[in-house]
Amino acid sequence: MPHPRRLERATIVAATIDVLNERGLDELSLHTIAQRLGVRQPALYHHFPSKSALLDATAAEVLDRWHTERLPQPGEAWREFLARNAYSLRRALLTVRDGARLVAATGPRAPEPASALARIEFLEHHGFTAAGAVLASIAVSRYVLGCVLEQQLAPTQAITPSAYAEQPPDRLQRISEEIVRLGPDHEFDVGLQALLRGLL
Repeated sequence: MPHPRRLERATIVAATIDVLNERGLDELSLHTIAQRLGVRQPALYHHFPSKSALLDATAAEVLDRWHTERLPQPGEAWREFLARNAYSLRRALLTVRDGARLVAATGPRAPEPASALARIEFLEHHGFTAAGAVLASIAVSRYVLGCVLEQQLAPTQAITPSAYAEQPPDRLQRISEEIVRLGPDHEFDVGLQALLRGLL
């Protein structure tokens, strides 16, 4: 592959997402990313001092690109906003392979101040304290992250007869089959709505 005239941070992050989708987080290496770009690995260090720094930037790009529903809309109910925000975060994490692990591994990031204040003030208007607004957002984000993490680690796992030490009762088997039919989107929504009902 030809050597690009100018290697930019955005180009490296885009290549990192491509390699992540192909290989997964465990097989993601700076060497592989450099190969994808047609450069030697040390060229990456001009923009990112470490793999950790590159992963931080990649996680931020995933959220910036696909987590688009971050602000409340005029006249929106607070539960509707938090639900819309949660679905948006889930969609972003599911868009890339191991997206939840990537975001979880890079840790919390400082929110953009104007957006953070807009969300806090919106929830305050609906009866939350400032601290309560932040804690509610954290609770929803952690719920989303945990659900997607479980889904991406075991996307085809379901309760089957082999999961029991003995053959399950017929009723449990029918319930298990129904949950599988309903699917992960429905399962996510049931938990999210229960969480939202308990926040205020």
